[in-house]
Amino acid sequence: MQLTFIITVDPVKGLSLLNTSLHALNLQTWKNFNVVFYNQTLFEEAEIFAQLQVRPEFDYRFFSVAREHFLGNYPLWDLYTLHQRLLDAGLLGDYFMSMHMEEFFDIDYVENVTQVLKATGFDILLGNLCRTRIDGTRALDILKMQTAREFDDFVFMHGLKEAPHWSFLPLPRSRRAKLRVLKGNLRKVLNFGFRRRLVSSRKGYKKLGAYYEDLYFMRQEFARRYDWFLSGHRMHFEDVHLCNVPGVCELGRELAKLTDFPNYFNLSRIYHVDHRKFYYQLQDKEFTEGLLALKTDELLLETLQEAIRMYRSGSMTLEKALLYTRRNPKGTGTQNLNYKYHMRALEAARKSNPNGSGSEDER
Repeated sequence: MQLTFIITVDPVKGLSLLNTSLHALNLQTWKNFNVVFYNQTLFEEAEIFAQLQVRPEFDYRFFSVAREHFLGNYPLWDLYTLHQRLLDAGLLGDYFMSMHMEEFFDIDYVENVTQVLKATGFDILLGNLCRTRIDGTRALDILKMQTAREFDDFVFMHGLKEAPHWSFLPLPRSRRAKLRVLKGNLRKVLNFGFRRRLVSSRKGYKKLGAYYEDLYFMRQEFARRYDWFLSGHRMHFEDVHLCNVPGVCELGRELAKLTDFPNYFNLSRIYHVDHRKFYYQLQDKEFTEGLLALKTDELLLETLQEAIRMYRSGSMTLEKALLYTRRNPKGTGTQNLNYKYHMRALEAARKSNPNGSGSEDER
């Protein structure tokens, strides 16, 4: 079984974060994987690796956003189109996962998840992403660990094994919003067995009643069958996470109709390093001026133009403008259209394959 990890190299967080991710991949106890780098910077491949302390010791391919799709120093990126391109070209393994460069694995992650996927044949397996408090500078200390054992000991000694699951949210200021978040966090604690993270089991996975994850493995055949990456649509500024916003983008509910979902891998963890955020699509002067001058009939870009104007005029805060680009009353945000397009694709797949995703024997 071959796994593929698609790692986005973005222009905001700083390339040094990629060192830890590469180091963890180099030390994996099983090597049945390859990597696709999705470069969203203006650097060439050689320029990126020249700035790093670690080089890949595994098979990889390198794709970049074309320079004509940059406005100043920042790109109009489209992760969905990249995934579809990889599918069409036959460049993905049996299972694949899309991740960011601030995330890194336990050193036995590939080994353990491969065994679980072989045993179960799941179409989708959620990845067990944990949110740490370490930043990129502290994470670089891991590079001193030269063996898999040293690496694992470092992760344990620095408390990363106890990191909470990614999706626990901080409390907002307003009383109503605070109550909503408290209720949501309490549901998660109950689902995780009065803990803030998944606990390992002999099966290697746990079935939960709800979707709380950012990262997942998807079976290549499942992605093809349901046109998961929406061929024919451009999805600018939309990650390929399983959009699951109540009343807006409830793809978790739809997936549960198609396959055994959601199941969470729990033998090894993915760690998320803390990092700064900069929403250049709204905040960078050169990018936003370039986008406002752009003549386009792409709905997502038109929506972003609206949000930029409202943010610049002071009629919206940064947070509200960002939310508007994701979901809004007009139904033109990335999450609105994500759901709309997926529902079309799922309906088309159901009509062409009324028996669903097939039996285990068919797989």
